[in-house]
Amino acid sequence: MFKRSIGRAAGPAVLTLVLAGAAACGPTDPGTSQAGAAPAAATVADPAATAAGGSPAAAPPAGNTPRAKAGSPAAGRPTPGKASVTAAPAGDRQAAIGSPGKDGGAVTAATKNLQLTAYDPAGGTAVLSAAGPTAPASAAASASAPALPSVVPTAATAAVQPGQLIASPPTAAAPQGALVAVTGVRPGAGNTLALTTRPATLAELLGGTEADGNVPVDPHGITVTPLVKDLKATAGLTGDGVQADASGTLEVNLKAPVPLPGGASLDASGSLRLHPAVHFAYHGAAAGSPRTASIGFDLGAHAQWKVTGDAARSTGAAPVRVPFAKLQASPVLTVAGLPVVVNLGLTCYLEVSADGQVHLEAEQDATGTWAVRADYAGGKGWTPVTNAETKVTPVHVRLNGKAGVRAALGAEISLGLYDTVGVETTVAPYLRAQAEGSLTVDSSGNPPQVQGSWSLVGGVDLSGSLLAHLKVFGTPIIEGKLPLPPFHREWPLLAGSAALPSPQHS
Repeated sequence: MFKRSIGRAAGPAVLTLVLAGAAACGPTDPGTSQAGAAPAAATVADPAATAAGGSPAAAPPAGNTPRAKAGSPAAGRPTPGKASVTAAPAGDRQAAIGSPGKDGGAVTAATKNLQLTAYDPAGGTAVLSAAGPTAPASAAASASAPALPSVVPTAATAAVQPGQLIASPPTAAAPQGALVAVTGVRPGAGNTLALTTRPATLAELLGGTEADGNVPVDPHGITVTPLVKDLKATAGLTGDGVQADASGTLEVNLKAPVPLPGGASLDASGSLRLHPAVHFAYHGAAAGSPRTASIGFDLGAHAQWKVTGDAARSTGAAPVRVPFAKLQASPVLTVAGLPVVVNLGLTCYLEVSADGQVHLEAEQDATGTWAVRADYAGGKGWTPVTNAETKVTPVHVRLNGKAGVRAALGAEISLGLYDTVGVETTVAPYLRAQAEGSLTVDSSGNPPQVQGSWSLVGGVDLSGSLLAHLKVFGTPIIEGKLPLPPFHREWPLLAGSAALPSPQHS
């Protein structure tokens, strides 16, 4: 009746997160939350490195996790009449600088070997320096501060002119990329160029370009920020033992107690394996706006989580939520030869609620495909599209008491372009149990052991909204937030009743 577990969580609380694509983070929703002292963020870069202190180390191959609907790094092969959408070369910091194309075409990058070494989006100022192996350490450096000592070539100085556009991949000064139009140029300190700028749009950058594609992102470029103590991050190889450009394994291990009212706590552990891909489409600008456009992500996912302990009373109206890690990445897509920076984030959390007194041992897994997309059509505006096909299976459940319990392992996800969040969403597969008496059930195929009444329900919730910052496409501004269509699925796993034993009288 039940799906067998893919493996027990090792140790008292272990979480594994396997990504063959991109991940990013969003703000934590209101609710009771708890986080331990957080070590500094670490970027996963080398699969052979040691994991001590949060540094990367080799991890085992990924299990049978659904794959997102994305191709290989070369999957952006153009269809007839369309430009390719591919992953940009890793580590490229050179900005694309050029004038809008003639007859509504895309910008032709005429100036190379320059990079943003200071950027103040609020003040509209920036500094360009000759591209080199290092960059200023501060991302908030003032645009008037000295940058690299490299000499900007005279030809490049003459080539950067007001009216041109700058599309910059992530740099130390602009860690989430930048898309601006130049309004003024003057010599800067230390042979740099000091610029005044205004925000630009994809319609200005890409013009009449026709492009779409799904692109996975190298997980070694993901930055992991721990939100609990004793969290470690490692990176490894793909299932076939090959270190690929856009696939691999990111593993996060943690100990994560779930605090309860009255000072009690539950022990929690789990694993979440994700294979995300970024979706991007842009089809021909007309009067400053594209005819159609789309931005989104697909996640093939397998989650397993376990919660053990005693709940002496209700957790209250809001569930207890424990964010344990933020993952951030700014993958760069190459569209018509130009860098388009996608900003992705994940805030991963455990969440538990109870409405009575119960001893709980619940282990479950979930497999599914989660997708969120924002589609634009001229004259109609933005339309959100969601899907969260999920199957939740109890691996082992033991309840004793009178209460309803809900345990979830979820992720808050944000998605945007050039440091402007355009989509926020939360996906949470869960197991809900209701018992009056006792229940023991597992995936071994043995009959449940029950006394009293009980039920087990699996489910998944997906919610979120589109934000005004989608205006970076050059489309009309969304007023406020446009809610995503609510996605709620729940299905019975087990239900029944059995006579409780009669009281024994002496």
